[in-house]
Amino acid sequence: LWGRTARPLHMQAGGSQAGPSSREEPAGRPSGKKASVPMEEELRGRSWATPPDRVSGRKRDGAELARCSGFWSAEGERAEAAASGIAAGERPSKSPRRDGETALVHPRAELDDLQRGLVRQFVSTIDANEESIVITNPRAQGNPIVWVTRPWQDMCGFTYGEAVGRNPRLTQGERSDPAVVAAISGALQQERPCKAAMVNYRGGEGGPAFWNMLSISPLLHRGQLQLYIANLQDYSYHMGQMVSLTPSQFCRAALHYRRGRRLDAPLTSLSLAKPAIYEADGEHPLQPAPEPPPAQPMMRRLGWNKLVLEPEHLADRVGDALSRIDAQYELAERLASGESVVVSARSGDVVMRVLVSEEADGHYSISCARLSGDTFSYHAAFRQLKAALGEALTQHPLQSRGFVTPPTGAARGALPLARALPALTAP
Repeated sequence: LWGRTARPLHMQAGGSQAGPSSREEPAGRPSGKKASVPMEEELRGRSWATPPDRVSGRKRDGAELARCSGFWSAEGERAEAAASGIAAGERPSKSPRRDGETALVHPRAELDDLQRGLVRQFVSTIDANEESIVITNPRAQGNPIVWVTRPWQDMCGFTYGEAVGRNPRLTQGERSDPAVVAAISGALQQERPCKAAMVNYRGGEGGPAFWNMLSISPLLHRGQLQLYIANLQDYSYHMGQMVSLTPSQFCRAALHYRRGRRLDAPLTSLSLAKPAIYEADGEHPLQPAPEPPPAQPMMRRLGWNKLVLEPEHLADRVGDALSRIDAQYELAERLASGESVVVSARSGDVVMRVLVSEEADGHYSISCARLSGDTFSYHAAFRQLKAALGEALTQHPLQSRGFVTPPTGAARGALPLARALPALTAP
């Protein structure tokens, strides 16, 4: 599947196959292997002072741009035909938009008629020019790629024609955590949605490394698995803001990810980042909704809301910020019924609880509650925490968290990416 060639349970002849544990803890830890000197030189100094406002990359000639842009034109058709041997007359229809145009499907995509219709149905609900999405076919051998968006091509370094028919592991490499890869494969074999953070390589192993925040969701038709939908976010910049903690690779297949979702309305960037089980048939019953998170005790809190960064990363950023202000802390609880993480912290004589939770509108919040200590000391610690969290408390449009091109020249920013990817460089 995502990490190895295997068939899902519904395609195996008899028996069952063990999958990953359903507990909430990360499945993988950073590798301790020492990177080669070229890799260290590749990563050293790569960071960005501010998030990018738009996708940028190397300049392409007209034929290549037409071929990988996500739209088919006469020029792009000739370029694709020359690269892959497809006859010029076998041109698929135009790329998807929300105006109801037919979704682009490559002639080599392994899909039956039902699956082709499902691809078009799903793509009609997204903005294919903004979202980094890859669709795979778990009913074919090796779970091959059948459709990608242009932002996916920019982020992962492969054109649609180069990626179609291949397994999504094409972006994995030496520093991709094998435990995380195995956990993703196990979740997909059990047809479960999952979320992972892992190191991938733009253009495959040997290319630039980047942090990928990955959400994978099954797409069903009348309860039967047909496709997998994966939403990718480049988190290299955000990982690069962590100073005291080492980012870790993980995979979670949480129970609340098994929420049912229909394709009867446009899907936003925020909803695509949340794993779910999509049902294409509007009359087929959805998966039972997960239990809502337990109500938190009423107390006066300070904090921030309308945040868009993933809750796992926000919890790491809280821990990193607390370390930077010399506070003691521990992860007290990860609530299994929702995107909630509780952190207990002590700064001097102040004891407080920090809660990362999901709001009703799908955004996230960080709230702090004083458990003991002087009020003035608590407010001082809160201001220190706010300063240490920095840009994590601002709203970044999810589209701005896509593919970024490392800057050239001496002005590279204060925090090298090598520090944000210690698993790639540490002995």
